[in-house]
Amino acid sequence: MIVDSVKAKFDKYKNTLPKDSYCIIIEDTDEGMINFMSYDTSDSPDVSTGYLILRGFMELLQTQVDDVIMHGQAAVFREIDIIKPEVKDKMYNKDNITVLNFNNDK
Repeated sequence: MIVDSVKAKFDKYKNTLPKDSYCIIIEDTDEGMINFMSYDTSDSPDVSTGYLILRGFMELLQTQVDDVIMHGQAAVFREIDIIKPEVKDKMYNKDNITVLNFNNDK
């Protein structure tokens, strides 16, 4: 459901969006939530693939937001470089026991 204050806030984008496109605008709120709105700037009455994808995204955001957030977190974590500790030449076997020496200098 579109609240009038949110609609008025998003109306400022109407004239700046590219023609013949489908757009989703998402803004964070101070309460930790999001406001989102979609725009169809095409003049075509046809139901195109782009339109179906837009509607699908909007449906997912309305009904499965937790899953969308989870997938977003997974995508971000995949992009993060994980710093692994250097253990080269610090591990050796002694009497069938693996020993790992940790240095506190790093």
